[in-house]
Amino acid sequence: MKKLLLVLAVGLAGMAAKADDTMLTPMDNEMQAQGAFWLCGMHFKGMAKGFKIVAGHFKSTAYGTLSCKSIHGDKWSKDVKISFGAKCLSPVVGIGYMKYHGIGTEISIFNKDPEVILGKYLAVNAQGAVILGAGTFRAVKVGLPQLAMNMAIQLDKGFGVNVGIDHLYISDNGSEPTPTPEPPTPSSVAAEQY
Repeated sequence: MKKLLLVLAVGLAGMAAKADDTMLTPMDNEMQAQGAFWLCGMHFKGMAKGFKIVAGHFKSTAYGTLSCKSIHGDKWSKDVKISFGAKCLSPVVGIGYMKYHGIGTEISIFNKDPEVILGKYLAVNAQGAVILGAGTFRAVKVGLPQLAMNMAIQLDKGFGVNVGIDHLYISDNGSEPTPTPEPPTPSSVAAEQY
C-alpha cells in the first residue's frame, strides 16, 4: 500500500509540475485561451468534519491554486475553493475531524475556456486518519461537449474516516487573474548588474 501511494504521489507531482504558475492576460477584452485540451495541476489544504452514515452532515472544504496549460502552450491559473458536500441523504460514511494537504491533476478535453473547469463534479472519495492518514478522490465532470477528469491524493491529520460517492465543487475563490512576473533570465540579471 505504501508503494502504491508513493507511485501515485510521484506521478501526480510530475503532472502538477507541468502546469506552470503563469496566467493568461486579457488582450483586447479576450482571453488568449485557444486550446481544446488542458492539463492542470492543483495543490490545496483544507478541513473535513462532521457525522454522516448515509444521513447526516459531513463537509470537506479546501483552498488552493489550480494551474493549467493548454496543448497550444496557453497558461492559466486561479485560486480556487474545493468542497465536498451532498444532500442530507447520500451514499457517504463520514465521521470525525481531519485537516489535510493534497495535490491533484486534472485533464479537460473539448474545452476552449479554462473557466469551464470550475463547477460541479461527481466524485468517489476515501480518506481516513488516526493521528496521521491518507486520502484520495477521483472526480468526473461531463458537460456538452466538455469532459473533465480529476484525481488527487492527500495527507490527513486528525481522527476520522470519509468514504463514499459525493459531489465535488471547484469554485473561484474570488481572485482576479493577474500576470505573473517572468523569472529572470541570465541576460536580464547581467544587465541589472551593470
